[in-house]
Amino acid sequence: MSSWPRPAGTGGDTTLVRTNLGAARLDHRDCPTRLSSDARPMLTAHPEPPELAERFQDFTLKVFMDALDLIEHDRRDPTEVLEELRRTKGTFGLYRRREGHPLLLSWSAQAVRHHLAARTADQRARRAAGLPLTVPVRDVWALGKDPGPVDGRGADTYETTAWGRRYAAVDGSTRELWLLTFGAAKEDRPEAEKAVAAYVAAKGRPVSGGWRKRYTVVPAERLEPYRTAVPERVRVIEFGCGDGAYKELLDWNQQEARRRFVAAGWPALSRAVDGAGVRPGSGCVECKALARCDAIARTPGLLTVAPPQPRRPRRSLSVSDLRAHRDCPGKFHATRQLKLRSARAESPEVRRGRVVDDVLNQRHGSTPYQSCADFPGPADPASWGAGSLRLSGKEAVDGAAMLEQHDFYCPLDGLAPTEEVRVQHQLTCYDPGLDLVLIATPDLLHTRHGGWIWRETKTASRYLYEGETLMKRYPQLALGVLMLAAGVLGGDVARSRVELELLHTDDVTFEELDPSRPGVVDEAREVMAELARPWAVDQDYPTTPGRHCTGCEALDWCRPGTAHLAATEPAQGTEAAKEATPSHETEAAQEGES
Repeated sequence: MSSWPRPAGTGGDTTLVRTNLGAARLDHRDCPTRLSSDARPMLTAHPEPPELAERFQDFTLKVFMDALDLIEHDRRDPTEVLEELRRTKGTFGLYRRREGHPLLLSWSAQAVRHHLAARTADQRARRAAGLPLTVPVRDVWALGKDPGPVDGRGADTYETTAWGRRYAAVDGSTRELWLLTFGAAKEDRPEAEKAVAAYVAAKGRPVSGGWRKRYTVVPAERLEPYRTAVPERVRVIEFGCGDGAYKELLDWNQQEARRRFVAAGWPALSRAVDGAGVRPGSGCVECKALARCDAIARTPGLLTVAPPQPRRPRRSLSVSDLRAHRDCPGKFHATRQLKLRSARAESPEVRRGRVVDDVLNQRHGSTPYQSCADFPGPADPASWGAGSLRLSGKEAVDGAAMLEQHDFYCPLDGLAPTEEVRVQHQLTCYDPGLDLVLIATPDLLHTRHGGWIWRETKTASRYLYEGETLMKRYPQLALGVLMLAAGVLGGDVARSRVELELLHTDDVTFEELDPSRPGVVDEAREVMAELARPWAVDQDYPTTPGRHCTGCEALDWCRPGTAHLAATEPAQGTEAAKEATPSHETEAAQEGES
């Protein structure tokens, strides 16, 4: 009998266990059941849902990887491949490929050029150092236990893979695995993740097949010797598709790779494989067990939006998603769905809000919790910070003043020690009719006399505008009202409240909403429905140039946006336009909205 509890609502074979780098990260926000289910690729939802797909390619790296395959493995001319990328809209005429959105195509072409330049620079450095050069390898590398007796987990096969771009020296002495990041290259990765990546590169065998079946080892006689040779050394390199930077994370011999895997890699993978228990979150979207999961609240009709026709794959939705879509559907698709964001310097207001938010989170998360008035302010109000972010001058003085203003409204002041406090806690609920996972992350949640208090704390450069309702200006308040009214958190709704705290340098604006009042709930539904209806049916995600183009994180790949800014700022050009008056969403970000 298997020691792993098969989740309700799933079927299929659990004898194959396959892990990857994602399983080694062990993010505390991940759901253990989701991770262990993912580690069993032949496990499926039961009954299996129909295969549904969005119109556009939503695997961000697919066009990039297909283009590099043509260049590195088929030895096609890069200029020719990039032209074909544009002409075929990223499909390259390949089977069952969906077209890429114009923003993805532009980003992919840029990322390909970045990668080719990084590879050239890396190989030039190796040549100068007298080290063997490496060539692209098409093979998938996998390691693990071949089929055998079923063990206590109910598994007879174990496989571990590491996804990325693969290279090997022709003399067989070296293998490289390039790990990919959408934006800037990461400075480092968790030890367990690096250990797994290195060991797969060190010991992995070339395989074929996969997906929902076991890999098949490619016979050595079909491959050149360097593709099957056990390398003396392995390199793992971090590459940023967005900025083109690359960094060698490790260069280990076989012994070191094995030692690190035994010490850090396999223990992390084992925890993922054996995971039980549930933790609702963004991972619910692709979870095989969602249909029968009791941990996520069911909230049918919460958005009062009709199910889209034709049906769409399961999606997640947050207020940040809706705000982005309201400003520009193309921006939503690029930044929220594909997670593509250019590295742009934050404004002083955004940076100040982020630092104030970090300090408040640290204070509210202290154990046992206590009022913020019990914490000292910055030793030097003109120079302070949180984490890696620092404030100075007026920016710092204003931030310190906002922290002081909060002390008078800290919700933990006088709160009984028996109450529950959650800081930046992700809330989720599920609408089965829309097949939609709704996500919210309040700044602070706490119980009080049997009810739940949902607190949003924002830094503000100006006071509320009287011509716009509170929930329309801050739609996350509307979602909070609906979640509390629907009982997502439980508790006594009549004793629950949604609170808004706007911190100014010399004052605090404080507002509260009662989710037990029908009129408040009706207004919240209207606000959310107005935002959600256009989003729910949109499959084209057109770019809509306007004031919001200023500072847009997708502007680097948006021709309509750059053309709009150039036309509206002819004297100063696009770069000057980036510094122009902020758009409605940028203002929201400057006031600390998540």
